[in-house]
Amino acid sequence: MKINDLIKTDTVEKWQVCGIVVQCMVSRLGIIQSELSKLPDTEIHAVNEENGKIVAVMQANSQKELANRMELARDIDGVITVSLVYHQVEDN
Repeated sequence: MKINDLIKTDTVEKWQVCGIVVQCMVSRLGIIQSELSKLPDTEIHAVNEENGKIVAVMQANSQKELANRMELARDIDGVITVSLVYHQVEDN
């Protein structure tokens, strides 16, 4: 079951912001960083090259859109895990 199967469609659009930590294979860190940067409304704020960790912020208009973006990050070759560490919802 994918995360999207658990999320109901938002009836009212709300601005979604989340902070994530992406654990990566160190050998693919640069490529993963580049691929993450291509995702819409995604900003990289810190990179630990020794441990293969990237701290990023993602934003979206709906919870489903944000979950889709997190799945795209998780599916990048060399990503081990994507951990949600912060989530905020605001009315548009």
